[in-house]
Amino acid sequence: MVIALTLEDYLQGSLALIFIIISFIVGIKLLMKYLTHKQNALLFAGLSWIFIVSPWFNTGFNFLYVIIAGASMTDQVYLLIGYFWIPVPLVFWLALYTDLKYKKMQKKIILLTIIQGIVYEIIFIYFILTDISVIGVKNGYFNDELNLPYLIYVLIILVIAITTGFSFGLESFKSENPEIKLKGKFILAAWASFFIGGLLDAGLVPLSPITLILVRLLLISSAFEFYFGFFLPNWIKELFLKEE
Repeated sequence: MVIALTLEDYLQGSLALIFIIISFIVGIKLLMKYLTHKQNALLFAGLSWIFIVSPWFNTGFNFLYVIIAGASMTDQVYLLIGYFWIPVPLVFWLALYTDLKYKKMQKKIILLTIIQGIVYEIIFIYFILTDISVIGVKNGYFNDELNLPYLIYVLIILVIAITTGFSFGLESFKSENPEIKLKGKFILAAWASFFIGGLLDAGLVPLSPITLILVRLLLISSAFEFYFGFFLPNWIKELFLKEE
């Protein structure tokens, strides 16, 4: 059976897939930079960004599945792909953040983060297998609605990531090195773009096709900004630091 997609369906699915692909490229490039420079920050940053876009996995991958197979994922698979990974980026991001601040408490913070993540995964898998309505519902081909407990959990993870992300970016302003300050500005821009784009994309306001495109472009820009927050290409340096 061939599934007939509307214009909104195509925009929802294709833009999510583009966001995922670009984020994967950004994450992999940071991991490759880690292999060259052996800086833990690049390793943790790359893994953080690959998994922080996981709430869009179900939309993007289901779009690909619909196009190739002509069928949609089951509700269980759809929710599993999108929300199984939620605790993962927080572990890597806090590992990076506590390398900069709270180094003495790093092991405790990471251990607690891993433990709560494991508890989440156990409960999540249980309801995926027994009653997915406890987690949420799939609306149409490329949308879903989480129930309140899971929505609150996702928002808590997002708030922690945003708060520490801003703190991380602001730390760079203490440096006298203009390149480090510029990286900090990109980190702040990345988290701001991701936070605003994520809230709008989650249904904070109704989105028309035009506003959906703008929101997804904002999210895509956050991926590039995040990369520049850790590695500045020469053309970026020349563009923003030409007066230094």
